[in-house]
Amino acid sequence: MAIAVAVIAALAIEYRIHLANEWQQHVPLPAAPVHKRGDRVIVFAPHSDDETLGCGGMLAESVANGADVRVVLVTNGDGFRMAVGRAYNTLHVTPQRCIEFAYRRQRETLSALDTLGVREKQVTFLGYPDRGIDQLWSKYWSPDKLFVSRATHADHSPYANSFTRRASYCGESLLSDIERVIKAGKPTDVYVPHPCDNHPDHYATYCFVAAAIEQLRAEGDAKNMKVHTYLVHRGDWPTPKGDHPEELLVPPYALAQAGTKWYSLALSPDVAERKRRAIKDYITQMALERGFMMSFARGNELFGDVPIRQVVSVEPSAITIDGDPDDWSGIPPAIVDAVDDYVMAGLNRGGDVRTVYLACDAKFLYVRVDCVRHLSKRIAYSVNFRGLGAAGANDRYSVTIRLKSRAIPAGTIWAARNNILEIAIPLGKLNFDRDLFAQVQTKLMNLTVDNTGWQEVEFGKRVERWSHSPS
Repeated sequence: MAIAVAVIAALAIEYRIHLANEWQQHVPLPAAPVHKRGDRVIVFAPHSDDETLGCGGMLAESVANGADVRVVLVTNGDGFRMAVGRAYNTLHVTPQRCIEFAYRRQRETLSALDTLGVREKQVTFLGYPDRGIDQLWSKYWSPDKLFVSRATHADHSPYANSFTRRASYCGESLLSDIERVIKAGKPTDVYVPHPCDNHPDHYATYCFVAAAIEQLRAEGDAKNMKVHTYLVHRGDWPTPKGDHPEELLVPPYALAQAGTKWYSLALSPDVAERKRRAIKDYITQMALERGFMMSFARGNELFGDVPIRQVVSVEPSAITIDGDPDDWSGIPPAIVDAVDDYVMAGLNRGGDVRTVYLACDAKFLYVRVDCVRHLSKRIAYSVNFRGLGAAGANDRYSVTIRLKSRAIPAGTIWAARNNILEIAIPLGKLNFDRDLFAQVQTKLMNLTVDNTGWQEVEFGKRVERWSHSPS
């Protein structure tokens, strides 16, 4: 009976999310910028097809207007083993087959982009591991510990046409390659997946590109570069699924409420038709995901600008770790998360993150996590950071809080009350001297309840000083 109730509740939540997404169709959006001669555009795509699904119309319009356009594929899509088996009509998917399949996906990419007017010389394949980019970001950063692809069994790029031959499967190598591509292309505009895209390769691609841009800005480059995001994977989205050219792409309802400024790029009938043909050039993907792929063949494209918020500087001891939000008065949120956007979050509202606040004084980095309802002893609350230092995004720190356990890193303080979790992390444990990326993830056993995505936050910059004065 309990299982049946849970299934019914999950279906009800999915239906509510679906209705909210459908309602979003009626909300008008401002027009996205149109690129022209003199603009230099780089699109970063995690897999072969993402650039066409998310940005195909923009690419075609930009080429027609005389803009300089380049496309960078982070992986070759070699980890989609089901598609490999379908393409070669076999249940025995070997590493060599995965590599052969990746070259096939490259050819599909070049064909699709040629349909859009982008030539082969404008396309770069980096050759990093499909379904491994999040691992490079979170675990395999240095060359002394390389990620091994489950698909190809390789820890270096096995592809002859990779931007860096035999590129090491680690975060430092990928960050370096992205920096080199950006420095060479000197783009005015960069397109990258949205940080709240559900696919780990997608949100991790955002992290690497954003980190590379911040690193270059710190060195005096990329000062006026504009960063735009696009969305491919987000639960029940796009709606409705399938080939509905008369429908518009609009942001998922939950993300429309979460701080991103969304824009719509209207496509001319000719460009929309070319994008439709380009999507169909991905024969291996159409064979398995035709309905999903054709959901992007519509009369517009969707782009979002993600705000970069700040860690607020506070007076010493202004914040007391007691679960009381009063001493955070006047501090704006660092992360505004979409509410009720995961089915598990709908079933476990104590793990559905609403907002995250960050502040610091001379001793501590303070974190406040607000959930929709009272925190749960069954849920683990993880706060993760990746910091930008002198050598790039070179330091990671994580703390996981379980209300039923006091086991945490030495020196860290936490308190929980109602729907609020507060944490104080000693600054001595962190090696960040510039911006950082923050993520809050909640889990029930091994199931993700909510994930804010990795959000870029300015760290170490003094803002207007603030101190708490009791009323």
